[in-house]
Amino acid sequence: MPYSHLNHYISPSSDAGLSEAWRRSLGRLGDYTTIVVRSLNLRPLEVRLHGQTADHILVRISLPSSHLILRVSPEDDLAGYVYVMRALSGHNLPSPKIIQRDLSRGLVPFAFTLESYVPGCTADQLLDEPLLRGAGRQAGRVLRRMHRITAGGAGRPTPVGRWPQQSWRTVLRQIGRRMAASPADALVFGEAERAAVDALLNDPLLDCQQPTLMHGSFGPHSVRCTTGENVHMEALIDPGFYVGGDGLYDLACGLSAAHPAAWREGLLEGYQSVGLLSEGEQRRLPALRLLASYWSACRCYMRAEPHEEARAEAIRLIGELQPPQAVPHADQV
Repeated sequence: MPYSHLNHYISPSSDAGLSEAWRRSLGRLGDYTTIVVRSLNLRPLEVRLHGQTADHILVRISLPSSHLILRVSPEDDLAGYVYVMRALSGHNLPSPKIIQRDLSRGLVPFAFTLESYVPGCTADQLLDEPLLRGAGRQAGRVLRRMHRITAGGAGRPTPVGRWPQQSWRTVLRQIGRRMAASPADALVFGEAERAAVDALLNDPLLDCQQPTLMHGSFGPHSVRCTTGENVHMEALIDPGFYVGGDGLYDLACGLSAAHPAAWREGLLEGYQSVGLLSEGEQRRLPALRLLASYWSACRCYMRAEPHEEARAEAIRLIGELQPPQAVPHADQV
């Protein structure tokens, strides 16, 4: 039962920019997969590399009657991921079903889950506007129901299920440091714009008294669907690092100007079909959209990805939330 074809050695001297944990996991992926498969007493017909995200390696295990996904996490403890997926499943919301999990790193040197295989493609791969609008509408309905689930706190749980005692605004600052660490923000935005964002993060407007379940990295890339004459949302996938807080932040991310208009229209329509935005939500949404666009522009810039639309959206929202004369625009990056 050896799966050595999955092993992919990467030299420490290579330019891949991978940590030791990632190089070890990729270099011995087949060996570790063999250990997991044997420990679970599986009898697969085929085992192959299914994909890779920014945080995880996905291995598809084909059984006689179904496919399973082995999710390997070289660095992340998977506590937030497991928390979200179990909560979604417990409320009958579309998501991969976790069959087995081990966050202890005792069997293999990484946390892993074994979960159901979700067919289809992500919504950002849909080229047909009506289908994309339909996917956005379905995702919006699921997202609104998800945001009615109470979380244990703001941020993410530990592997043993405890939540840190911190405010949502503290978590927002942590998100900013992860996505827009210096010098990215100074390379994309001017001093006045950076000051406006700093002031917003100190504004009580963003306070969240009761954290709810949130995706944390929402967009069309996190919605898996199948298509034919119509589109059907199969699952909400790949939540971010922070999974508890103001769920409206997910909507703000999903409404980014970097996403197609058809997606954004369908998303907002679906979200509000389950429940109209309250007055408080209507006040917070522009502020959270500003933060989401600002951080997204910085992150895309540092990854050499298109960032102009997110940057322009952030600058527009700064102008709407602040006196225009107080925030002169920086030179175009």
